[in-house]
Amino acid sequence: MKMKFHLGKRSMPRHPHSHQPGGGITQVVALVDERYLKWLAGQHASAPLQLQRHNLQPVLVDLLRQSAPDAQLLRAYVFSDQQVLDLCDDVVVRSVPQHAIDGGLGLVRSLGLELNQLAQHGGAGLVLILSDDERLIPYIDEAQWRGLKVALVSDEGSLDMPKLMTEDPSWARLLLQADRRLALGQTAWEALTVPGAVLQSSRVAASLLPAQQSERDADAGESYFSNALPSDDWLEQVRQVIQSWWSEETADARLDLQEEMQNSQGVPPETDRHLLLRVRRELARTLSFQEKKAMRELIRATVLAPAQDLPVES
Repeated sequence: MKMKFHLGKRSMPRHPHSHQPGGGITQVVALVDERYLKWLAGQHASAPLQLQRHNLQPVLVDLLRQSAPDAQLLRAYVFSDQQVLDLCDDVVVRSVPQHAIDGGLGLVRSLGLELNQLAQHGGAGLVLILSDDERLIPYIDEAQWRGLKVALVSDEGSLDMPKLMTEDPSWARLLLQADRRLALGQTAWEALTVPGAVLQSSRVAASLLPAQQSERDADAGESYFSNALPSDDWLEQVRQVIQSWWSEETADARLDLQEEMQNSQGVPPETDRHLLLRVRRELARTLSFQEKKAMRELIRATVLAPAQDLPVES
């Protein structure tokens, strides 16, 4: 009986595209949610944030030099809801709708589509994603299924997963989906936030850093994850910031936030980022996890207060 199958013909491979052009070099593309980058950079800025976009490419190149010496950054795609006029080599800007219009859905779809295109057409072997939006998980999962490796970039403090799962579970779930998690250090944040700053390349692996620097980094981590509860003076200061913000919101905006928070356990990301930035500027420093938790409780208490306690607009 004649067989129907041609045993001599090989089926197409699952991943027909090569991501290593020659010499074992892995091509890398970065997908950057600019709102997330600004928010995270704001946690490390000592003055009102002025994002230094021209340093983004050198910062990512240096990050790869430390974590993946055989990788070469091809370009970075920056997804922004603001008009960007900076001319930066190897940085492509993708315009997305403002977050206030669609809650970031346009950004998620645009970044997710770019990720899927890279996975389907073999544009890279590794993708760096700078975002904390949990809605990217299905896109990342699809890209990984197609053979693409995905690394998520954050700061050093966010890599304490037990703490992060308690304080920001959606961000933690996103980080858990990645193949790798890379952290930008203090030198990188200075290059991204300080006008005129020049990136000092970090060529030495973290395990080989001098003991003094390792201890300093450890101390910074302990400060960020301090278990000390906020003082009454701190609570009052932050409460005033939140009440000031709440009084500036329109009646419609208040109703929308009340409805959203009544159906959730946390604070919407946009509101959370906005108030974190305002509080950080008021205090002139970053917040610990305990302080962030207390701030979010104050936000929910303010937003979900009985209607009669709210100022009435004529």
